[in-house]
Amino acid sequence: MKTHPNPRSGGFTLVELLVVILIIAVLAVLGFAGSSRFIEKGKKVQALTQFRDFEVGMKMFEVDYNKPPVPRNKKDSGWDTIYGDPGGEYPNDFLVSVLAGEDKDYPYKGNVTFSAKETNPQGQSYITFPLSLDNKKGVGKDGRLYDPWGREVMIAINAYNAPGQLLLPFKNGQNDSRLHTWTLAEYTDTKPNEQAYVFWSYGKDGKKGKNGNGGSYAESDDVISWK
Repeated sequence: MKTHPNPRSGGFTLVELLVVILIIAVLAVLGFAGSSRFIEKGKKVQALTQFRDFEVGMKMFEVDYNKPPVPRNKKDSGWDTIYGDPGGEYPNDFLVSVLAGEDKDYPYKGNVTFSAKETNPQGQSYITFPLSLDNKKGVGKDGRLYDPWGREVMIAINAYNAPGQLLLPFKNGQNDSRLHTWTLAEYTDTKPNEQAYVFWSYGKDGKKGKNGNGGSYAESDDVISWK
């Protein structure tokens, strides 16, 4: 009795190969998406670590000087100040220099100069910042502290909120108790209140809120220190 070999026993059909390729592609996409989410979550943790370390340095400074690390003219005027805002006047390099105990002057627009030495006359170092060659997760060559996405860490300091001082009602960020950030760190579900200082980052997309439309913090990829 003759037997006939199974023509399918030698390999896969074209349809079967296409199905296998499709399955592999789907698994690769799912794996990449999961990996991307994991990486972004890790970057947020890194940003929060930056905020925590910066805050520790600020608190140690306050113990010695009984005030936050603000330049004299800001302290005398009582204005809250934001550092690191891309569209703002003041990069965060001045604060980095003050907490590192450096002797540097920082000239800004309007014939304004902030002196790190005058702000920290003892020259005490309160934090050692990691250096970064690619302007991510550390201090770049320009002296500015960058977040894990390559943008400056933003810091707002309440010039009047120092230990032992009388806290006055809100007055648009001058000589008042509430920290004013001119909406830069305000969301529909959270905003700074009477903190001496706060830190924040707009995350991967570099825009406040979800897709830059403001709104709630919970729906965004932003990172903040006060919640």
